[in-house]
Amino acid sequence: MKIRFMRLISILLLIVGGCQPPPPTKLRVLCGSSMAAPVQEIGKAFAAAYRVEVEYDFGGAETLHPRVLAGVAAEIFVCHDPFEAKLQGTGRMTDSVTVGYLEPVIAVRPGNPKNIRSLADLARPGLQIGIGDPRYSTAGELFVNVLRERGLYDAVMSNVVVQGRTHADIANSLILGPVDVVAIWNFAIPLHKGKLEVIPTDARYPETRVTILGLASSEHPTLRDAFLAWCRRPEVLKTFQQHGYVRQQP
Repeated sequence: MKIRFMRLISILLLIVGGCQPPPPTKLRVLCGSSMAAPVQEIGKAFAAAYRVEVEYDFGGAETLHPRVLAGVAAEIFVCHDPFEAKLQGTGRMTDSVTVGYLEPVIAVRPGNPKNIRSLADLARPGLQIGIGDPRYSTAGELFVNVLRERGLYDAVMSNVVVQGRTHADIANSLILGPVDVVAIWNFAIPLHKGKLEVIPTDARYPETRVTILGLASSEHPTLRDAFLAWCRRPEVLKTFQQHGYVRQQP
C-alpha cells in the first residue's frame, strides 16, 4: 500500500511539474550607452505590459555594431547615426524607429563664470576645454569638424586638456574639474541637472538620429516586432524628449 501511495505521489509530481508555465520569453536589447536611461525606462513599461524579461547589453555603439554584423543573438539594437546606415543592405536589420536626436552642445558651470558666449570664445588663451575623443566619440568628431569649418581648429584644440571616451568622463571633467567648458551630447544636461549650463551658439551640426532597430538574428521575431510597435507610441517619444534627446538648433 505504501509503495502504491509513493508511486501515486511521484506521478502527481510529474503531472504538476509538466503543467508549470514555461520560463518567460526574454527580449534581448543591445543598447548604446548614450541611450541607456530612456531605454531602460521604456523597457520596464514594455516588460510589465507583455510580462516578459528585458535583458540589456550596454556599450559604445561602435563596439556593438560589429556584433550585430556577426549575427548576435538579440532582438533589438539601439544606436545613433551613422550606425543604421552602416547596417542597411547587410540583411542584419528588419525595421527601425526614430525616437530622438543627439546634438553636441557647449556647456559650462552654472552662472557661466568664464563668460563664454560663442565658439570663438573657446580660442581664448588659458581656457581649459573637455571634449569627446574624436577617434571614438561621434559628438567629439562633429564638434571638431565644426571647428575646422570655422577656421578655429588649431586655436581651440590648443586649449583642450581632456578628450574623454564617454559622456560621463567629459561631464565630470567640468563638474569635478579641471576644465572650464565642455562640448558634450545634449542629453547630458538633464542627466546632470543643475550642474551644467548650455551656452547657445550658431554652430550647425548634421542631424544625428537615435534609432531603435529590429535585428534579423532575433530568436523571438514576434516579440521584436511588438517592441518596435511599442516604440512608435507617443509616450516613448516623450520619454526621450524628457531625457534631453532633442535638437537645440532650429
